[in-house]
Amino acid sequence: MPSVKKKAEMFIVHFKLLPILLLITAGNSFSLDTDWWKHTILYEIYVQSFKDSNGDGMGDIKGITNKLDHFVDLGIETLHLSPFFLSPMMDSGYDVSSYTEINPVFGTMEDFNELMNEMRRRGLKLICDLVINHSSDEHVWFGKSIERIDPYTNFYVWVDPKGYDSKGQPTPPNNWVNLFEGSAWEWNERRGQFYLHQFAIKQPDFNLRDAELKKEIKKIMKFWLDRGVAGFRLDATMHFIEDEYFRDEPFVDPNKTQITRYDDLKHVYTTDLWESYEFIHELRDFTDQYTMEKRQQLERILVAEAYTTINHTMAYYGRDNYGITHFPFNFEFVDLHNFVNATLYADVILRWLKNMPKDATPNWVAENHDNMRIGRRLCEEYMDIVTITMMMLPGIACVYYGQEIGMTNSYVRPDQRKDPNNDASPSAQSRDGERLPMQWDDTMNSGFTSKYIPWLPVHPNYWKVNVEKQKSQEVSRYNMFKALSQIRKRKTMKMGNFKSYIVSEWVYAFTRSYRRYETYITVLNVGSEIEPVNLHDVINNLPSTLQVVVASVNAGYVKGDQILSVSKFPRIFSMRPLSAIVLTTRAQTEPPIFRTQLIDPRINKNSSEI
Repeated sequence: MPSVKKKAEMFIVHFKLLPILLLITAGNSFSLDTDWWKHTILYEIYVQSFKDSNGDGMGDIKGITNKLDHFVDLGIETLHLSPFFLSPMMDSGYDVSSYTEINPVFGTMEDFNELMNEMRRRGLKLICDLVINHSSDEHVWFGKSIERIDPYTNFYVWVDPKGYDSKGQPTPPNNWVNLFEGSAWEWNERRGQFYLHQFAIKQPDFNLRDAELKKEIKKIMKFWLDRGVAGFRLDATMHFIEDEYFRDEPFVDPNKTQITRYDDLKHVYTTDLWESYEFIHELRDFTDQYTMEKRQQLERILVAEAYTTINHTMAYYGRDNYGITHFPFNFEFVDLHNFVNATLYADVILRWLKNMPKDATPNWVAENHDNMRIGRRLCEEYMDIVTITMMMLPGIACVYYGQEIGMTNSYVRPDQRKDPNNDASPSAQSRDGERLPMQWDDTMNSGFTSKYIPWLPVHPNYWKVNVEKQKSQEVSRYNMFKALSQIRKRKTMKMGNFKSYIVSEWVYAFTRSYRRYETYITVLNVGSEIEPVNLHDVINNLPSTLQVVVASVNAGYVKGDQILSVSKFPRIFSMRPLSAIVLTTRAQTEPPIFRTQLIDPRINKNSSEI
């Protein structure tokens, strides 16, 4: 079988040492760790679905506390919780009625304090969801705003009607629509005005231009910062602030006159306004100031959630001394819905790195509570390819609960659905499939709850796909994930550069290397056939023999296997379809403490190196 000979297409990212920042205030100094989050595994927990501790069929805070050793075993450092605040639960907690109270469905403030104490004992950190584009219409602020009671009068977006129809009914001020379809405006008879809701009718949009509201939001942030949270994920940031003149949005098709769905309009007046970034900059200043005044040991972080263009997304990083969020979620892998060749797979990675501002930290997201899991979008084999990729890339690996065992979507009957986005319509796209209960073991309901019928059905494959079963298997996704998290703690992974290679049409590889320390070579066959691999054709200075340290469950290799980096009959290095392996050179001893920072990837402009 002939070897594959193809010139490498390389992209290189370098790293450098970043010491802990020393802050000096009024003659006193203290150390602030600005580096802890830059290489963390950020694990998203959908609270309702993680672990039920009281047998009511729904996950809760105590359930998370009871499972903290799961994260210690996996090597996960940071947890991100979906909203657990007081809420009527019309939208699974994303309709908040009080930002400083715990929803009784999830527990009490005592439960939360216990969670924080137990996390501190284990060296874990917590990121909270901050849902401030809108509140629930059951929030006391909304009621007072309806009554025009100051300072709440302008806490929400209120607008007079454009006019009245032939029946004397008020007409909306413009053509804006909400993401769940229909007008974004709802008439309130008592106030005599329309209120804006870019999401559901029961989720009125805040007026984030209002100075008094901004003060209240900062009080909320302080409330949770005082309780030890390490930062906030800002929900729906692209929708924060709208056009103050309330102009009609243009049609995507200029010949169209009727709006039938959200995507019919160009949302130039309701999304991505620069004032939204300026508002987040205020929150960043507040968070930074809090850290300094409280002499915190860890930098508190802000993370943006925005499904927008690459340029608008990168703006959330900020520039120079104008801090916005610490990073915006990278949804490039979430948008991967089709099988691609090596070049296109590389583009998914390089698009982010090439557009990222200087000194920014990359992050990688493949699954979350709003999008189908990889196994449903592509196939089960692809789960390992993407998980290995994102864990071996530089920066932050953002994983979704169950990704460590390869959980995937399952059919949820219309009568079982809870997602308001589908209105229980059989033909609607439900998000419930990616929110199924965590699969802990092979007992009833996979150990998630003792209640006979949980809030959402457990995936029927729980008897074979669960934590306890995979922990006992030498070759399993759980142990693959655990091995990857251990590798991420190595100095090469925290400080080493990144190089990208197109090995052949269907084989993609990238390396992480640093000085005298070991090099890691991640090799992916994204094709549907067995592929021979000759790494020497594209990667210089490799030893002839490399060692396998991690492999996908279907790879046919296990840790410790030796492979030849150059094809040599009869010992040809080949890869099964849709498989992945991580190889290493000779390991070196390394010191335990290190700090890093990403350098501008655009080193030079020649054809093979950027």
